[in-house]
Amino acid sequence: MNIIISPISDKPMYEQIEDGIKKAIFEGELKNNDILPSVRQLAKDLNVSAITTKRAYIDLEHEGFIYTVSGKGTFVKTDKLTQIQDARRIEMLEEYEKLTEESMRIGVDKETLEKIIEKVYGGKKDE
Repeated sequence: MNIIISPISDKPMYEQIEDGIKKAIFEGELKNNDILPSVRQLAKDLNVSAITTKRAYIDLEHEGFIYTVSGKGTFVKTDKLTQIQDARRIEMLEEYEKLTEESMRIGVDKETLEKIIEKVYGGKKDE
């Protein structure tokens, strides 16, 4: 698992850790019941405080991505991964709809939005 933390990012470090672990889970790098590094070990590896790492683990546990067994460690939990992905997909589509409506209100034309979508999905470079 390769998590990259940027101290100059707008995102708090604990969110960057969460994103890195989620990405590893979604991409299949981390599988169900894989053990994660201890809070202290991950904090040391990433050069962040243990409090930051603990916050990321707590959030991930609340979201259903990991679970902790006292005295044994923290493990990946993917049994509800499809449900989590479906819920996130619905949330993202609702957000996309709101952003599209806002774009329309401020005068962004449909063709511009279509070019952006094509660029992202088609892998095109800036034109």
